[in-house]
Amino acid sequence: MAGCGVGGLIVGGALASWGVTSQSIAAGRVEIRSTPTKMIVTDRARCSGCQRCEMMCTLKNDGRVSRHTARVRVGDNYNWGAGPGTGEGTFGEGDGACEFTLEHCKQCDDPACMNYCPVHAISCDENTGARVVDGGACIGCGMCSQACPWNMPRVDYETGTSTKCVACGRCAEQCPNGAIEFVDWEDIAQKVIDSGAVRTVTLVRHA
Repeated sequence: MAGCGVGGLIVGGALASWGVTSQSIAAGRVEIRSTPTKMIVTDRARCSGCQRCEMMCTLKNDGRVSRHTARVRVGDNYNWGAGPGTGEGTFGEGDGACEFTLEHCKQCDDPACMNYCPVHAISCDENTGARVVDGGACIGCGMCSQACPWNMPRVDYETGTSTKCVACGRCAEQCPNGAIEFVDWEDIAQKVIDSGAVRTVTLVRHA
C-alpha cells in the first residue's frame, strides 16, 4: 500500500464501499485516520447523537457506563457542535443545529499524550498500532489529557489512571447508524486488487 495514499484509493474507488469519496471528505462529512493496522472512517452525516458508542465503549473497557471515560465521544459536541458560535449542536441556531460531530483518538504519528507523559506510561501497541496506557505505570496526573489537542485521554477517578482508545472497534460494532468503521488494511488491499489497480504475481513467505 506504500506510495498509493488515501487519495489514490479514493480515485480508484477502493474506499467507496465505506462511504469515502473525495466529495464527502472535502465537505467535512467523512474523516479518515489511519493506524498501522486499521483505517478509521467516521461519517458525521450518519451520527444521530445517540451516544451508544460511548456506552458500549465503557462497558467493554471499564465494565460500567461512564461518559467521562469513553474513548469515543459525542457528548463533548452534543450541545455546541465543534465549538461555541459554530451554529452546530442542540444549542446552535440555523441550519447547523443538531449536527453532531464524533470525536475519537487520532492515533497520532507523533502523539503529544505519549511525549508529555512524565512516567512514559503510553506506548504504541505492536498488534493494533494504537497508543495505549499502561495502567500499572500511569500515576493519573492528567498530563496526557492536557497535552492532547482534542482532550481525548481522560483520568478515571475510580481507578486513578488515565484511559484512552485502544482501537478495539466496539464503538463501530455497536453504532446503529454505521457512523464509525474500523477497516483492516487487508480488506482495503483486497479492494485495490479486485479493482485491478494492483495485481499479485508472487507471494513469498519467509520462514
